[in-house]
Amino acid sequence: MSDDQADLRRHPRSKVSWPVTVETGGQAFERQTVNLSPVGAKVHLEAQLQVGAPATLRFRPPHGRPLEVEAIVWRSDSDGPAFFFVGVGSEEMALPR
Repeated sequence: MSDDQADLRRHPRSKVSWPVTVETGGQAFERQTVNLSPVGAKVHLEAQLQVGAPATLRFRPPHGRPLEVEAIVWRSDSDGPAFFFVGVGSEEMALPR
């Protein structure tokens, strides 16, 4: 994504590398996040996931409690999928500063 496109985002991203379990399509992957926002996350994952597929993400931040969210695959990029959280309010996703 170009810098111009990044500036159009509605929610800021925090570059964080948190352990995350991605469960989708009967499979589970143990990976790391690339970035995180109040409404979604990008994950290092080599597998190509189908856009729109439901997923459960279990984040394990270094400080604070683990967090489980339901999501859908929003994009499937060459460097990993981007997930959009469903049913999560922005107050629930406290981003590191």
